[in-house]
Amino acid sequence: MSTVASNAHSSDQQPEEFASPGSVANRTPRAHNKHEIRQLAEEQRQAMIENFDLEVEDKIRSMMAQLEADKADLQLKADCEIAQLPNCVRDMPLKAFLHEYNGDISTAVRGVLKLDNERQDSLVSLPETPLAIRLRRKAAANH
Repeated sequence: MSTVASNAHSSDQQPEEFASPGSVANRTPRAHNKHEIRQLAEEQRQAMIENFDLEVEDKIRSMMAQLEADKADLQLKADCEIAQLPNCVRDMPLKAFLHEYNGDISTAVRGVLKLDNERQDSLVSLPETPLAIRLRRKAAANH
């Protein structure tokens, strides 16, 4: 009993089972050679760089997939917008549409169909130029 008690109370040697987490007994052996320490630090740096490279590659793949999805979505929206245009405007060259009719769909339809004022009122279904496009044109004209 006295040997167990004296070992438990001794401060210079503790059995491993009684060692505290921060004690010398539970620490991993450290390299005492400067070369070994540098080698270990270099290996850690290399591992961190490789991990970073993997994360960057994953992020790039994710962003490219999102870009392709956005591109397909934008193409679909553009196709839908074009499909809503009257055939006479859709078949018109873009240059003529922009220069002769200032990009206004209603004016282009009236110009192509050569509508007079009496017949213009009967065409209620002519599309109106979207507000966003009108604002862009107004801003471009002011610059």
